[in-house]
Amino acid sequence: MNLLKLEDIAIKGGGRILGTPINLKVKGISIDSRTLEKGELFLALKGPSFDGHDFLKEALKKGASSFVVEKKVELKNPYILVKDSHKFLHNLAKKMRQEFKGNLVGITGSNGKTSTKEIIFSFLSTEGICHKTMGNRNNQIGVPLSLSSLNQDFLFSVIEIGTSFIGEIKKLSKLVRPNVALITNASESHLEGLGTIESVVEEKGSILDGLKEDGIAILPRDSAFFNVWSKKARGKKIVSFGFHKDSQILLRNLKVEDINKNLNFEINYEKEKIKCQMKGIGIHSALNACSAFAVAYALGLDLEKLSPELSSLNLPERRLSMHKSLKDSILIDDSYNANPESMKRSLDVMLNIGSKRRIFVAGEMKELGNEEELLHKMICKYAYKKVDEFLCVGELWEGGLKYLHEKGRHFDSKLDLLEYLEERVNSNTVIMVKGSRSTGMDFVADKIKVKEC
Repeated sequence: MNLLKLEDIAIKGGGRILGTPINLKVKGISIDSRTLEKGELFLALKGPSFDGHDFLKEALKKGASSFVVEKKVELKNPYILVKDSHKFLHNLAKKMRQEFKGNLVGITGSNGKTSTKEIIFSFLSTEGICHKTMGNRNNQIGVPLSLSSLNQDFLFSVIEIGTSFIGEIKKLSKLVRPNVALITNASESHLEGLGTIESVVEEKGSILDGLKEDGIAILPRDSAFFNVWSKKARGKKIVSFGFHKDSQILLRNLKVEDINKNLNFEINYEKEKIKCQMKGIGIHSALNACSAFAVAYALGLDLEKLSPELSSLNLPERRLSMHKSLKDSILIDDSYNANPESMKRSLDVMLNIGSKRRIFVAGEMKELGNEEELLHKMICKYAYKKVDEFLCVGELWEGGLKYLHEKGRHFDSKLDLLEYLEERVNSNTVIMVKGSRSTGMDFVADKIKVKEC
């Protein structure tokens, strides 16, 4: 992989170098001194509760080769002086995207972005070197940071685009300028910042505002909002995917094997049929794969050659990942995040488990604005026929417990919940743990986890 030259970075971002050598090469760009790797450039960003300039010494000890700062500092290493570090990062990302000659895929949606990104990355990597968003860096800082690491070695790039307020995706999409734009879905998420489901739909659809003139929109045919997004594509080519009979990339004959096994399904397109198998027990994992096939189809790849990639694919941790648990029970760790739609999907997984006792452990769903109490009640109603026990932490669940009757139980703390679990589980029990990231339900999952199945 080509290393970035400090002089080029300074020119593209709009800063000036102080110190020598200006032709220094850096491995990449970091904004966090805790995770910085030796040889990377440390970009000192200012936020409402932090200032990267306070961590220059720590970054230097970790092996930072250079720095981007907003004030003159005493450093042996050369550094780039700028007026505004955020603007510098944006300028650098914009220039790197302009120079990138490969195909770039942009992904947004209320659920499944990161898992779908990994499947697409796996598919595209069969054709050549593929770049991707690392982790879930999908916001105003994460997206330009991802773009800043583009270089001409890559044939493809897969960029995840998230949102927490109206207008964020439009702004980021115009920076990303995708050749292919995928919307996975839209549901009640980030309502605190977006207000209503209609606003969520509009916000997710704004990824199409940055789509290149000859770009292709990948849209979920099963969605109630398919026609809304189709109109927003403004005549650009559309590839649809899903269970709907009119889907161009059609998901059929889905079978969920017994727990700890696989999903089996067919992908139908044009006159072709592809049999697929992948690890997992969630129907939405097959839909994520279907959307990835749609992206590959839009880019002209041979879909039949991609099917084997699914069987060996390991999706990100804490997204329906399976583990051994207390007293030979089974844990399904889905604690990465939660919103009403993903809660429903996880409860659907529990329903398909079969004869085992199903215990659902729920933390609260955050960022739901004025609808938070109503949406928690809705999930309690939905859960009643899906599980044997619904154990929850957080005040927002209390209003919905009446809909769960004898199945619902609220706990004042995670430790109280864990103590109860110790008494209730056995080898015939499956436990699923889920909640918004900020509720820290991964603590519960890790406490009852023994080792991988």
